[in-house]
Amino acid sequence: LVVNHSVKTGGTKRAELDGVRWYEIRTPATTPTVVQQSTYAPDSTTSRWMGSVAMDKVGNMAMGYSASSSTIHPAIRYTGRLATDPLSTMQAENSIVEGGGSQLANLARWGDYSAMTIDPVDDCTFWYTSEYLKANGTFNWSTRIASFKLPNC
Repeated sequence: LVVNHSVKTGGTKRAELDGVRWYEIRTPATTPTVVQQSTYAPDSTTSRWMGSVAMDKVGNMAMGYSASSSTIHPAIRYTGRLATDPLSTMQAENSIVEGGGSQLANLARWGDYSAMTIDPVDDCTFWYTSEYLKANGTFNWSTRIASFKLPNC
């Protein structure tokens, strides 16, 4: 079982930063054991939130999320880890799409529809979908769907 949630990682009260906290839990139906866990926040200027994580058949993991800062419009990004990587680590992030705009101040919601899933046909292909904006606005979200495989699967 792999799960994640957003956490505060720093910043000021006015501009707090978010990161994505993730866990791998084995034997969840009997005696749950946390095998690895970490917070993904590779820099001190970009917030990452609305994550979703999945694992392929060889134990590689991929985690997608929204990312933004005071200088970056909300983007769709992901990171991953190979089953052979050191426990509790993720690799460098990759961009699926960089947003072209930001949500106007009168809205207070984001990322209602995002998910990282593994393709049941090959149990290797990750599919990720999330939202972004092509231009500044209100209720003008766009959706992006991406697929990829990690090495050795």
